[in-house]
Amino acid sequence: MAVRRQVYEWLVQDLGQLPPKRLNQLTRPQSIFYSQIGNATLKNRQRTSDDEFIVIQYFGSTPGIWPQGATGLYATGNNWVPGGYVNFIIDTTTYFQNPDDLPGVGLSGSAQPFPISTNYSPAFVGSWDLEIPPDTNWDITYFVSNGFVDPVEDFPLTPVRSWVTRIV
Repeated sequence: MAVRRQVYEWLVQDLGQLPPKRLNQLTRPQSIFYSQIGNATLKNRQRTSDDEFIVIQYFGSTPGIWPQGATGLYATGNNWVPGGYVNFIIDTTTYFQNPDDLPGVGLSGSAQPFPISTNYSPAFVGSWDLEIPPDTNWDITYFVSNGFVDPVEDFPLTPVRSWVTRIV
């Protein structure tokens, strides 16, 4: 069996074309392959072929879970981060599960960041080696914990300038 390395990068950018109804879907785990959000444009779930065996050695997402703004509240604008979590579905089992064996949201981008920087480095050193055997349905999901940003900016209550116009 031949070995090849592959990289897949899922991007979601706010270009203003997603209606609020679709943005609401990001508050539940969505497939990075077929959800039709961002560059997820495939039609079906992933399935390994008879002679294919996949090993996922590294994954990550945008770091940051609970961003703090200057006022101590959630950050907005350029300081906002998605609070993303990555999870794997192999057949009917999710990789990261809650203690009650129900599907969990996944591993946060702060624990497993991409890209790796001096501010954020992986909490788990080494590779994961998630194995996906032949003839298996599989998927990778992404969950946004703070998907909505308040669109209203804070404007000062007092005017910056005032003037009086007198007509005599």
